[in-house]
Amino acid sequence: MAPGPPTLLGLALCLAQMACTQQGTLPRPSISAEPGSVVPWGRPVSIVCRGPAGVMTFRVEKDNKYNYKEVAVTSGGEQETEARFHITVLREDAVGRYRCIYQTESGWSECSEALSLEGTEEAISALPTGGSSESRPQPTDSSSQTAHTPQDHTLENGVRLGVAGMVLLILVAILAEAGHGQGRFQRRPQEWRPKGAPQRD
Repeated sequence: MAPGPPTLLGLALCLAQMACTQQGTLPRPSISAEPGSVVPWGRPVSIVCRGPAGVMTFRVEKDNKYNYKEVAVTSGGEQETEARFHITVLREDAVGRYRCIYQTESGWSECSEALSLEGTEEAISALPTGGSSESRPQPTDSSSQTAHTPQDHTLENGVRLGVAGMVLLILVAILAEAGHGQGRFQRRPQEWRPKGAPQRD
């Protein structure tokens, strides 16, 4: 005899309860964003979903369960599996609330907590202030001065040695001329001495 409608209804309720109980045993996935949930416009960002071992595929839902994308498992281990949904360039159509859900042989898991992905103007890097930036060339200037200092000293020393040599030569010439003139002056009285004059002691 075929089962009546009440029997079929009870069987359907039991199967539905078993499916809900089985789905509830799956741990909830986690979701995160790298490098963060607030990213400058035009920069890349990755939505990372993590679940237990044995996950066959992940699904990344954006804003609602009807807008989703299947993401294959990128890494798996004995205790955890992971999938990454890459956004190469962050635009306005990519911002929103994301959730992860995964599938195993037992069925689909519950959705993860919502991750709000936001875009922002690229922050200006914290460069040093004007005074600090002006101080940067100082080591370069000092190093260049240090590099040129030996050459300057060498040039100055060469000039000084040259001047000293010229002065020395002039002094030697003056002394030689003076000595030569003094010798001629001493010999003159002997040359013009009158004949027969007595010599002085």
